[in-house]
Amino acid sequence: MISAAAHLTVQGIGTVPLTYTESGTGRPVLLLHGGAGPFSVAGFAALMSDAEFRVIVPAHPGFDGTPRPAELASIAELAAVYAGLLRELDLTDVCVIGNSIGGWIAVELALAESSAADRRVSSVVLVDAAGLQLDSAPVPDFFSLPLDQVAELSYFDPAAFRIDPAALPPERAAAMAANRAALQAYAGTAMADPSLKDRLPAVALPTLIVWGAADRMIPVEHGRAYADAIPGARLRLLDHAGHLPQLETPDQLLAVVREFIAAGRLGPAERAGTPVSVVPPGGGETALDGPVRLRILEDGSTTAHRLGVAEITIAPHTAGPPQHRHGRHDEGFYVIAGTATFTVGEESYAAPAGTLVIIPPGAPHTFANSSDERVILLNTFTPDLYVQYFRDLRDMASSSSPPTVARIMDVMARYATEPATAYAAEPATALPD
Repeated sequence: MISAAAHLTVQGIGTVPLTYTESGTGRPVLLLHGGAGPFSVAGFAALMSDAEFRVIVPAHPGFDGTPRPAELASIAELAAVYAGLLRELDLTDVCVIGNSIGGWIAVELALAESSAADRRVSSVVLVDAAGLQLDSAPVPDFFSLPLDQVAELSYFDPAAFRIDPAALPPERAAAMAANRAALQAYAGTAMADPSLKDRLPAVALPTLIVWGAADRMIPVEHGRAYADAIPGARLRLLDHAGHLPQLETPDQLLAVVREFIAAGRLGPAERAGTPVSVVPPGGGETALDGPVRLRILEDGSTTAHRLGVAEITIAPHTAGPPQHRHGRHDEGFYVIAGTATFTVGEESYAAPAGTLVIIPPGAPHTFANSSDERVILLNTFTPDLYVQYFRDLRDMASSSSPPTVARIMDVMARYATEPATAYAAEPATALPD
């Protein structure tokens, strides 16, 4: 790891001194810390470096004893500083990862880069990001909380990270006080921008939202709001993590980040023309493997998240999921083999091979195989939102905590889907002409 400094010129502010560390080689990553300071992402930066990423970790001016020009006093201005840093270092194809207010900075940077003629950022990962004002899920007043209460709200396992202020060395206590002052200067006491939510649809970069399921500092409702507002964004919840997953579950965070970056990565040959995906027979990614087998054929990485495609194979006499509704995507089913039964509200239909069924948002539906032969369906999602649902189910099934109805419903809710079990199925009939 090397330490470096830059002096960046920001319009309306002037010269901004900036210190940062750099480690590793490979795909460039700009890693933005939250209010806890650079140390809170240092370990994760080392993990990413070992995973063959070039990781740049700036200290927000004012943190860790660094100077902050008085004119530099907002999250958007910090984003402008980092836009300048990317150009100063002549970086392209950058993945920006930000935690807490670092996530808020990443959002502002994504908004600016989405319309930039010389775009340097290619993807964004928001980790328990601050910035939104949600009356239904208020954020606690961080600046009025003692450190013990901050730990209670921030961690899945607070005891492992609790700090005794009386035991802190004087220099560490002074640095923490300075960090709090800088945080308040940038984010205000509310740590939110009421205008941000309405501006999020302008983000035109692939975006992954990662949230610690135990975060009580910035509740998971904020993650869902980010996912709902940013086109094509996906939300991943991490068990056994709170507000700082990079400290509590760093390996788990690294895995989902690497998966996200790999899915959106194009090689030089692909950039020269239109990328083409060819999935051979038996290829793809198996997400479910049982009486209902689901194979992901297109996860959206080739289609800029406009379309996802899966193959579903259903064993004879196998029930499907309870009736449910999708809020944010259309779903299509083309019957390749066998005869499926589709139930839509109170009506059920027999769908033989060659049948196409399109389910718009809001329509209750389910499917099953009540026949003696297997059924094969081609399943489409527009946009690709629901593909990640099946990956989450797979991860849940392989975890130490067994799936429950409540946990499955929680996963469905991440992707704007809810049960619609009030409907009773009728005996199957032929699909109308």
